[in-house]
Amino acid sequence: MSLNTRLPLLEQFPAPKLNISERKISLRGFGLIYGNVEISNAGEGNLVGSILPVADFLSFSPKNFEGNRIDAEYTLDLTGLSGEIITSAVVVTNGGEKTIDFHIAINPPDVLTWEGYVMTEISDFASYAREHPIAARSLFGRQDFMLWLINMNYPAMDIYERFIKDPNKERALDNFLVFNGAKVKAKILAETKDAAHSISISDDVVTGSIVLRKTTWGFAEAAIEVEGEKKWIKLDKNKITSADFDSENLCQAHYIIFPEHSTGRETAVITLNADGIEQKIHIRASFAAAFSARLDKQSFFFEDKGKLIVENNTGHDLLIDISCENFVKFAAKRYHISKTAEIDFEIKFSSFKTATMSFKRQNYAESYINVVSINGGKSYSKKMQLTLWGG
Repeated sequence: MSLNTRLPLLEQFPAPKLNISERKISLRGFGLIYGNVEISNAGEGNLVGSILPVADFLSFSPKNFEGNRIDAEYTLDLTGLSGEIITSAVVVTNGGEKTIDFHIAINPPDVLTWEGYVMTEISDFASYAREHPIAARSLFGRQDFMLWLINMNYPAMDIYERFIKDPNKERALDNFLVFNGAKVKAKILAETKDAAHSISISDDVVTGSIVLRKTTWGFAEAAIEVEGEKKWIKLDKNKITSADFDSENLCQAHYIIFPEHSTGRETAVITLNADGIEQKIHIRASFAAAFSARLDKQSFFFEDKGKLIVENNTGHDLLIDISCENFVKFAAKRYHISKTAEIDFEIKFSSFKTATMSFKRQNYAESYINVVSINGGKSYSKKMQLTLWGG
């Protein structure tokens, strides 16, 4: 080949030219924001390049591309950010380099509920919780509520996260509102301090109630119990909760009295324990006996006569048994009492007992008369003292 032979000129490569549909983007919002821009080739050939965001809260998909028309989606994660933010992304290609500028105004979100409430502050949430407690408990643990707090720069997210771990959601919500000063903590107070019952012999069971008051709306609970072992009284529950109170913040703790487990007079102390503070309620009961019995005299001689007076309180015939020492003589040991009976008895010391008393120079003795009856499966008894003189 001759050195003078001229080589053909190399054909020039086609030149791509970068074009971006939108280079200045203004946004207003919070949390996650999505959008897209179109990257295209306004020249010839094949456009190849990458998108390089300046801030880590801005990302593009795809980040690297090849082609003449690319729909690039961007994501802005504004969680935890506030105010106005300016950032950008640089698009670097074989057809040139351009910048996409972002101007973002971050607005804390409002929370819109199913009931139409729009909440911008925690005090708004407290008002909503008061009117719709069940819905508020559900909202309190949701992710959008957490994002609402984050984007309003709530300063105690660590405390909020501890509250929502409480398995009792009503208590968790209430503690959150109290912590933020949006409400005061409710207390349970006993309106009933004392109660008295007169139990007749015909009563099978007697019921009563203790009136309790909750000082304000929201969560409250208290333990309630009868002190000691009292078979004659029983509470219907051992815990009081918010659900027990009506719209006027009142509730009743009910109890049952069982007459068959007691006679005479009884007192039960019921303890209401709320947040470590104890309140005492006294329940008094006077149980009527099946009968009353008395002697016609206060004292007797070693040889004397007397009367045992028995009054039947049952309203039906009553069978009584009498026991005493052998020098006290009744005509029988068992009697049927209709209403009131005067039963004669005689006191007569034996010659031996009289001689023994004289030898000991003892001019005084004590004895007893015991009356027992069984009524409705319950035993009643009355023991009366005999005071005896030698004359």
